[in-house]
Amino acid sequence: MISLLSFFFFNNIEAQGTATGKSENSFVEWNFGVAFIGDNILGNNFIFPGTSVLWGKTFINENNFIFEYEVGIALPSLITGKLGIGKKFNNSNVIVGVRPFPFNLFLQSNFTNGKKGYWIICVEFNPLYSDNSISFGSKAILNFGYRWNIIKNK
Repeated sequence: MISLLSFFFFNNIEAQGTATGKSENSFVEWNFGVAFIGDNILGNNFIFPGTSVLWGKTFINENNFIFEYEVGIALPSLITGKLGIGKKFNNSNVIVGVRPFPFNLFLQSNFTNGKKGYWIICVEFNPLYSDNSISFGSKAILNFGYRWNIIKNK
C-alpha cells in the first residue's frame, strides 16, 4: 500500500521548475475518502466514509516554499481544517502538515492544474492514536479532492 501511495505522490512530481515568484491563491475544496477507524465498542477495526468542503489559502514565495491553511465543514466530524508547509515542483505542490481535528499528520500532493482548478490526494495518519475525541477514532485517512481556484494573484 505504501508503494502505491508513493507512486501517486511522486509520479506527478516533475523536476523543480526554474520559474520563481510570489503567489497567493484562494480556493474552495471538496474531499471524499475513507477513515480507518481503530478499536471501538465492537472491538474491531473498520472503514468509514467521509466528505468535507473547505475554504483555504496557499502562499508560495520566491523559492517555491509553500504555506497553506484551510477550514471547513465535514461529515462525520462536523468541523475540520488543515495547516501545512511544502515545496512547489513545476505544477505540483507537495505539502506536509497537521489536521487538528480529527487529529492527523498528512502528506498531500496535487495533480497538474486545470483551467478551473486541480485534483489532490492526501494520506493522513495519527501517530498518537487512541480512541478519543481529538482523533475521532481514526488511525488514518485517505482522501481525494478537487480545488476550485477562487482568486489567483501572482
